[in-house]
Amino acid sequence: MKSYIKALFLIIILLFLVTFGIRNNQLIQLNYYFDFRTADFPLYLLVYGCATIGIFIGMLIGITSRLHQRKKIKMLTKLNAELKTTSDKEKKDDVKPEDQKSVVDVKAEKISEDTPAKDKKSKSEDKDSEKENEDTQVISPAGPGLKV
Repeated sequence: MKSYIKALFLIIILLFLVTFGIRNNQLIQLNYYFDFRTADFPLYLLVYGCATIGIFIGMLIGITSRLHQRKKIKMLTKLNAELKTTSDKEKKDDVKPEDQKSVVDVKAEKISEDTPAKDKKSKSEDKDSEKENEDTQVISPAGPGLKV
């Protein structure tokens, strides 16, 4: 379906160009500086020639910009590859976390070793602190349960 639309569009453009040439076949003569004159030629040839020259100039500009973009793409691809290799080297140089215990694991082990002795003391201290909190609560005009 898409190829039919393209073909139809091409046929319409060609019909436009042919009918333009038929309707503008008057002979013209161009005058340049120093009394230089061209031979007589149809007007549509001048229009077609200018359009063709414009198309080629546009193509040249497009080609140069594409060449510049390709050069930049090659440079960025090379830089990307270099960065990947340095990143891979750094990953290999790092110590694997599976081989060594992390700092968090070591601290967790120390805490678990110390907790049984502290648990007995902390339970009795918690009960004492709760009793002190109950004793220090005073009912004030601002509201009940505020500590002084």
